[in-house]
Amino acid sequence: MSSRQLLAWCVCVLSCATTAVAQRPTLKPAPAGKTAPPVAKVENVYTSRETLAKGVTLARMTNGMAVIVQENHSAPVATVRCYVSNTGSAYEGRDLGAGLSHMLEHILAGGSTTRRTKAQFSELFDSLGGKTNAYTSESVTAFHIDCPGSAVNLAIELIADNMQNSTIPENEYVQELGVVQRELEMYAAEREAVLYDTLKLLIYAEHPARHPIVGYQDVVQQVRREDVIAYYKHRYVPQNMTVVVVGDIETDSVLETVLAMFKSFRRTTERTVSLPTEPDQVSPRSMRLEMEGPSTQAVFAWPTVPLQNSDLYALDVASFILTHGDTSRLVHRLQIEEPLADAIDSASNTPGYVRGWFQVTVQSEPAKFAEVQKITFEEIERLQSEPVQEQELAKAKRQKAVEHVMRQQTVENQAESLSESFRSTGDPLFDSRYVEEIQKVTAEQVQEVAKKYFVAAKLNTVIIEPLGSRATQTGGTTPAPKAETETPILKKQLANGLTVLLKKQANLPLVTIQAFVKAGAVADTAEKSGLAALTTSMLEKGTTKYSADEIAEHFDSVGGTLALDSRSNTSYLQAAVLKPDALTTLDLMQQMLQAPTFPEEEVGKVQQLQLAQIADRKSEAQTEILDFWTGLLPASTPYSRKALGEQATVAKLTVTDCQQFHSRYFVPNNMVLSVFGDIDPEAVLRQIEDSFGKAPKATKFQWPEFPTAPALLLADAKHHLVHQKPNTAMVLLAFPMVSVRDPKTRAAIDVLEAVLTGGGGAGGRFHEELRGDQLVYYVFGMPMTGLAPGYFVFLAQTRPESLEQVVAHIQNGLVKIRNEGIPADEFARAKSKLVVAHAMSKTTPAERAFQASIDELYGLGYNFDETYPERIGAVKLEDVLAVVTKYFRHGIVATSAPEPAKP
Repeated sequence: MSSRQLLAWCVCVLSCATTAVAQRPTLKPAPAGKTAPPVAKVENVYTSRETLAKGVTLARMTNGMAVIVQENHSAPVATVRCYVSNTGSAYEGRDLGAGLSHMLEHILAGGSTTRRTKAQFSELFDSLGGKTNAYTSESVTAFHIDCPGSAVNLAIELIADNMQNSTIPENEYVQELGVVQRELEMYAAEREAVLYDTLKLLIYAEHPARHPIVGYQDVVQQVRREDVIAYYKHRYVPQNMTVVVVGDIETDSVLETVLAMFKSFRRTTERTVSLPTEPDQVSPRSMRLEMEGPSTQAVFAWPTVPLQNSDLYALDVASFILTHGDTSRLVHRLQIEEPLADAIDSASNTPGYVRGWFQVTVQSEPAKFAEVQKITFEEIERLQSEPVQEQELAKAKRQKAVEHVMRQQTVENQAESLSESFRSTGDPLFDSRYVEEIQKVTAEQVQEVAKKYFVAAKLNTVIIEPLGSRATQTGGTTPAPKAETETPILKKQLANGLTVLLKKQANLPLVTIQAFVKAGAVADTAEKSGLAALTTSMLEKGTTKYSADEIAEHFDSVGGTLALDSRSNTSYLQAAVLKPDALTTLDLMQQMLQAPTFPEEEVGKVQQLQLAQIADRKSEAQTEILDFWTGLLPASTPYSRKALGEQATVAKLTVTDCQQFHSRYFVPNNMVLSVFGDIDPEAVLRQIEDSFGKAPKATKFQWPEFPTAPALLLADAKHHLVHQKPNTAMVLLAFPMVSVRDPKTRAAIDVLEAVLTGGGGAGGRFHEELRGDQLVYYVFGMPMTGLAPGYFVFLAQTRPESLEQVVAHIQNGLVKIRNEGIPADEFARAKSKLVVAHAMSKTTPAERAFQASIDELYGLGYNFDETYPERIGAVKLEDVLAVVTKYFRHGIVATSAPEPAKP
């Protein structure tokens, strides 16, 4: 449920603390002169096993551990997870504020145990492929491995080893202590993190959930290795653990493996932490901060209820009525009617361990903030003063139902839902029952909770303004099916040149409709940079058949999603709806793609939003350095223009510009349309032929030809940007690389990426070495290429004093491979990891449709992606050495820091 997920706003790096005191138990020794009786060896067994709906099995062991298993054979992947309760930052007892839960998460995940070293763990994990990660929230610490279904036993064994046998060596403790401190510095400069942590300080005056998940830096610096070991021994006990396994697995086999891995893990005295009750709030609370960035961000929040209170359903519906979809009340008033807010959202957060809160978050230009705030409270008061219309209520309920289905697409989401439901309510399927209860909410109940909780005396307000704002202010076990109903991709080309891709994948009643054209930033001119993005955003703002409101109302009323985007090489539309709404949605998509009207008044609104997005990119260190680098590229190169454009060019764009761009590029013979999911391919094709097929073929359309190979650099080009983000520095190294039309070279570069930076996931030499030396918070590599030759980019976030070391390490790492090569076992692991990660990234209809459409558009063929494992398997060591030698010798070095570069 979204309300509970938002409270655990924690990606895998956050962590917090608690004010409850957990007295560690002491056991009395045997009386003097007497010998204690021998302790019998106890091996665990399952004390119960229940077969629930949806193929879910819940089993419990003698030692108190719970195991939840669900088979899902829609893709050959699985996820193994262990959730440790009575940890999390709100449960740290006498160590409140030290971030021990988060610190321990870092050390345990893949760390040394009594059975293997950290390096051996890494080698074993690489052999099974997949991804491993962990996260800490206020209430739990979680560890997970996503892997092929065939490797699930090894994944269970690795997690079980970390949970029971970690040794927490001094060197690993010191290394991760440094990493955590870098995180603390990073979060101190991130607006969203500061907004969230500050709100918790207001919402909770006494409850330990008020403290940041990562702890306080001055307290974290006092943490000793002995503290971490004691916390591990005290809290990582079987009765605190829930193991969840979901995917292409056999339930009986998984249960046997889990039991075997934890058979000697003995129950201890109870380690439950009693948390204090948060007293009622009796007056408003507020905080106003200043941070770098061009916009004003704010959150308005009221204390509400814990998960167990039935008011949570009406509160969640109220959130959807306010901010879910373009026709929702606040979105429509603040973004559709008039572009006042750059962002608007709301959520009802209802954790299981303390009363939660309802929040509305906004972001706008400083000059517009007062009006945004005024309208926000007008809509809050409207919820209190008048019942919600029946149509509006029905729409919100359907949206919640669709949200639930959408969340069940991947094994990772299914596992998270099962665990979260079980830990909060004791029922793994609570999320399903939650949706049923949502459908029972009445308009009167929504009005009642608005009156009951959205009280002025209990309002909490946090406002973050641009630096210097104050100086200018004047005031204030049923067997799962072994195979889902699925058909191969069907390709058809209409007479007008439109390419259609259709695939039936009916494991869920979802349909994704996507359309792509070659028309991203590479199609913009320097004088009209940002035109592709503006034109694409305008496609939903009215057509010859539907108004902007009617388009928004359709997606809101059916609970669907619509996304429009324009990147370097392509512009595209993506819609996702339930099966009964697919054909109607297809008709709207045809109108948006082929018959937009570009209303003058809407162009101005979208233009302002795009300008705000451009300005906002400067507030984040990563997007800022990427834009800085893009601006350094020669104007003659295709990727020298930013997808959103420049402030100066976007401000001058007109309706005529959009119309001309659309008529040139959004033509049938430059478009791929895909419909994947629970469909009847023949029926869908007939509708496409009747609607999309009427548009004429563009006989004069011709896409420019780009070379395959890049122009190489003869020497490094170094550039530095001075920013105002304290304790934060960025490193970007970009090396010219081939276009997508050289698949052999690209495969070799992919293997190199896996060796150096993990191949799309955390790992690789640079990650281990730079993180191990406490030089970076993160480092990764990514190919930024497409129809034209592009660049391979290494990106790292570090401290200002470490800039030169990080740059030198990356450069020296490439030299080392050129001179020494790559050991055979490391080379093989990198290739295996790529193949597994690739399989795990193509499990949903939307993911498959996206890749097939892009490959078809680029001229590679819709089934090109299916050969990825073979292409990676064919890469030889000499291929990788050749690309390192040819393409990774000289590049563009872009850095940013609060101080000028050293001479």
